[in-house]
Amino acid sequence: MQISINELAISKNSDFIKIKELLSKHTKRAYFVGGFVRDYFLGINSFDIDIEIYDINEQEFEILMSKLGASGVGKSFFVYKYKNFDLSLPRTENKVSYGHCGFEVKICNNEKIAAKRRDFTINSIMINIFNGEILDFYDGTNDLKNKILKVVDKNTFCQDSLRVLRAVQFAARFDLKVENKSLNLMKTISLDDLSGDRIQNELIKLFKAEYQSVGLKLIYELNIFEFLFLTKILKNDFEILSKKLENGSKFIKNEMYFLYNLLNFLNLNKEKVLKRLNLNTKFKKIVNEPYLKNPSLKDLLMISLKMPLKNWLGLDSFDLIQKAKKLDIYDNVFKTKVKAQDIINAGFKNEEIGKKLKKKQEEEVDNFLINLTKMA
Repeated sequence: MQISINELAISKNSDFIKIKELLSKHTKRAYFVGGFVRDYFLGINSFDIDIEIYDINEQEFEILMSKLGASGVGKSFFVYKYKNFDLSLPRTENKVSYGHCGFEVKICNNEKIAAKRRDFTINSIMINIFNGEILDFYDGTNDLKNKILKVVDKNTFCQDSLRVLRAVQFAARFDLKVENKSLNLMKTISLDDLSGDRIQNELIKLFKAEYQSVGLKLIYELNIFEFLFLTKILKNDFEILSKKLENGSKFIKNEMYFLYNLLNFLNLNKEKVLKRLNLNTKFKKIVNEPYLKNPSLKDLLMISLKMPLKNWLGLDSFDLIQKAKKLDIYDNVFKTKVKAQDIINAGFKNEEIGKKLKKKQEEEVDNFLINLTKMA
């Protein structure tokens, strides 16, 4: 199987041309690998490109990378960075100690064996940068067509527990179903060795994904819900939450939406869960964001005192959006005439100020709705 390299947009990139010309003097076996190849077959533009280079030893590779001006981001893993390109030697990895750095790495010039270390078949496809030859030893292209997520090799897969969370975010991003054998394998892998940073990086990809409910389903099937969110979830609650995410994510394109719904629907300790996921700073908006299961017109108006409703994470249905637009609070805040200074001038102090201000604003909203009804 082969493609024309010229049909890839990257073929006209000056940085790629520079890399290709440099490598062509030393090898005929250099391949696009990983996500760039997967995204090509999915018709997605990808800007982070991995190239795996064969038939060059470690010393030659280091000299070439120096000529190119690339920097070593993982020298012990033979990985260099140049602009948007990750350049590496093909390798095998063997787990020898605890943690994500505890691997023994060896150079491997056999493409099939090198591809075997990849996590999923959809990420194991290779394209020769010189002639467009496609190497697909583990049938990744067919799995992509059939929307199947399948482990390449059970032994290498188990050596990095992060791959379980990678499965979750891949499923959510590309609407994939995990093959049964792969699912059962993942259920046997403990995630206890994962740091908060590594968990955060994968979950944020889930939170940005188009098919968030698919990711939630996989978390449920893998029995890692409590590990991630510090609580068990009943099947009925899971089904309701899943449907909410499936429908609501069509309207809310915000990485906080997943957790906003999950934390509020299950009434969890938000600060505790956000800290556990290492998101307590980035996602702190969720802590005080209003959450209402069936908001009334009055509820919408009260929320709009603080923000235009287009900025509210709860405006997640066509019906609510239409109501907000009719009330002119989709792009605008509700224009209240009540001023805090007037409350202070009336002699109220400390906590009384906030209580009186809220009461006055509620009265103003009630009057607005009464007048709206009269005009209808």
